[in-house]
Parts: sequence; structure tokens; C-alpha cells
Amino acid sequence: MKNRDLNIVVLLLLALFLGVAWGLGRDHDGRRYPDYSSFSTNEYGVALLYDTLQHMGFVVRRLHTSVNINLSSNDVIFIIQPRNPAVSPVMAEEILDWVRMGGRLVFLSNNSSNALERALYPRYYRDFGSMRWYQYGSGEIIAGRADLLANINLMNDPIYGEGFSYILLDWSPDRIYFAEFYHGFGAGTGGFQQLPLYLQLIIIQVVLVAAAFAWHFGKRFGRPVPLYEEIERDENEEIKVLARLYRYADKKK
Repeated sequence: MKNRDLNIVVLLLLALFLGVAWGLGRDHDGRRYPDYSSFSTNEYGVALLYDTLQHMGFVVRRLHTSVNINLSSNDVIFIIQPRNPAVSPVMAEEILDWVRMGGRLVFLSNNSSNALERALYPRYYRDFGSMRWYQYGSGEIIAGRADLLANINLMNDPIYGEGFSYILLDWSPDRIYFAEFYHGFGAGTGGFQQLPLYLQLIIIQVVLVAAAFAWHFGKRFGRPVPLYEEIERDENEEIKVLARLYRYADKKK
């Protein structure tokens, strides 16, 4: 291998190493995930709540579709600080249709004028500390600020986490869902998008390195030589040539 080729290989491997190291650093503290996501372990993620409920024995899952009437009303769904997409008035009506059938919703938003609570206004609610407890059809909604269940606040003061644990034990749901759809993790973002960042970087950079190798070493031998088709020979060609030679020899005698 020439020095120039070796330098290219070294640079590509170095880029791969640096990219993976950068990815490992970002994935460790959760900064690549949005705030208030159950994937996020940063200060304003809610991974602590998600993991704690699992350790308590609840069946906890992530929801990658919008809340609608096709979901079981025996489940509890957490929607925390929805942003991408934000809950629109149409989405709010779909969510409320599910609650009306008996679903139980925990909706936490730092925006008090969100579309869902506007749809509930001026329905009566009970105060639950900094939370609001609505009865809606056969279901229930607990609304409040998203900050209260953020990782940093639960570590400093677990009172709201304890309060929710008692509520969930009373509700006894089949499953508890954290609606990651509203953080941009929809059904179409499964598979590759759900992999940890360092794995995504490894896959992407391996593909790039392989493409660079194929491009560089594929052209080092020059342009391809065109392949010419062999001219098909006449099956009687040798006999005809031999006959001509005999005739030529007879003339010389």
C-alpha cells in the first residue's frame, strides 16, 4: 500500500474513532434526547420516573403513536411537555375521546394555555397540590406542570413521585405508557432512529468509510478497459482456406 493510501486509511479510521467517542459522550448524559422525554437522563428528562415505575412492578412502555380511541382504556398514558408535535386542538379532541371511554391520562405541560386544557375549560376540577384532577366521561385526567416530575426535581424532592405512585397503585392499570410520539419519536422513527447515538454513528461512519474505500481503491487502476466481443468465425472457414491453398499450389506446378 502506498504512503498516500495509508494516510487516507488512517484519516478515515481517526474520523470514525472521534465520531464514536463524541457520540458516547453525548449519549452518556442524555443531551441528545429532548427534555421531558423518558429516554432522557439529563436534568429535565423523565427517565428516573420511567425506571422507578418499572422497578415498582408496573408494566411500563413507550408509545410511538398519537393517543386515540384504538388504545386500551385500561392503560394509563403520560404526555409530558409535548412539543414535536405539540398537541393541536384536533389532537386534543382525539385524546379526550379516549379518556371519555375510560382512559386515564397524566398531562403535564409548562404551558398552562395548552390546547387540551383549553378544551376542558371551564370543567370542574379538584386541586391536588400543584395538580388539577378532572373527571371526564368514564375517565380521568391529571394536569399540571412538567417540571414537577423532571429528573432533577424528583431527586431533590420525591414527594410528587410518591404521590403519583399511590395514584397509579389505586388505578391499577394494565400498562403505563409514556407518549414519546409527542417528542418526535413516532412509529416511523423506529429501528435505526431508536438506536443509541453511538451505534448510529458507528453504522453511519462504517458505511461512509466503506464507500470511501470503494471509491478510492476502485479507481486506482485507471479507467476500465472496454470488452470487445470476439468476432464469430465461420464454421467452414478452415476448409475454405485449405481449399484455396490447394488450388494455389496446383497453379504453381
